[in-house]
Amino acid sequence: MPDTPRAPRALFEIYDEGFDSDTWGGVETALWYLTEHLRRCRVEVRFYRSAQAPDPAALARLTRQDRADAVFPLVDSPVFRGTEWARFPDLYRRVVRIWHDVSLLAPGMTAPPHCLRHGQSVGGGTVAGGSVVGGSDSVDGGTVDGCPARAAHPEGPMREVFLRDRSWTRCFPDRHYIPWAADHVPAADLRDPVGPVVLHLGKIPAEDAHRCLRRLAAADLPLRIVLTTWSRTGREMRDELRRHRLAGRIEVIDSYDIRSDWKRVLGGARLLVLPSVFHETFNFLAAEAVQLGVPVCALGSSGSLPRFASLLADSVDELSELVAAGAAPPPRPRPGLGWHDVALRYADLIGAGGVR
Repeated sequence: MPDTPRAPRALFEIYDEGFDSDTWGGVETALWYLTEHLRRCRVEVRFYRSAQAPDPAALARLTRQDRADAVFPLVDSPVFRGTEWARFPDLYRRVVRIWHDVSLLAPGMTAPPHCLRHGQSVGGGTVAGGSVVGGSDSVDGGTVDGCPARAAHPEGPMREVFLRDRSWTRCFPDRHYIPWAADHVPAADLRDPVGPVVLHLGKIPAEDAHRCLRRLAAADLPLRIVLTTWSRTGREMRDELRRHRLAGRIEVIDSYDIRSDWKRVLGGARLLVLPSVFHETFNFLAAEAVQLGVPVCALGSSGSLPRFASLLADSVDELSELVAAGAAPPPRPRPGLGWHDVALRYADLIGAGGVR
């Protein structure tokens, strides 16, 4: 009787803090819910901490020991720097790089520069299972002078996962478009038209954050401030807000676990104001707000944020004025895609890794 084929096996890098912290960011949220649903798709999932694989040699050993069909280092992992990938072909054939930020391509995480060679329309490519292959813009030598992705090695054997199709993603020939989801919070209508404005700070310069906060406070709006404390600006704002006595209409949330605190963060809010100058590949707070029926206000140049936003502005000052003046846009419709749909696409990708 033939042996039963074993389930596909995937190895995911997580930050050294693991899932033990209540200050999860988007990466932790995504990996937790993606891997939970991958297990329901009969994929074996294991984790390794960043300190366990500081270089490609260590990651190659881990991959062999776990007999992993696919390995998912964090996009800021050292395994993506330099040209070490050429020394470990068996490892890198299994590597999948999920572009949860653009730090490899854009200093300051602003929008990556447009590539004149590769950043054309997808053209004759075919889309199947979230993948784009064989388009007229396929890379035939991705290290060509002038390609802004040169340092990220688009010619390497890694498979690349992007959360949506953007011009800068087309520098990579083996690319797959698989979004993330937000149904880890329930579909609900928690909006209160006279509730607090939830203001997210930490992704704009400190001087812009101060002007925005002063303008909204001067409008006598009840404010609930959520801080991105992994950013320098977010930590500075947290320290400053702690030093001052706040008026009774201002609440500060600088630490929360979205698994249990979604009502504390977004419940009863009239708006989520999320000014970010980063190129957001996906923004969980915005996606979660849409899931909970809260309108999102954002800057129009911030990557994926406009797809969640009901109100867009060109600058922080313009955004502050619109909110202070009483802007009350309706929430965006909830997306139909859920984590199980996302996991099915990843399961296909992982299953293919063992036969590449």
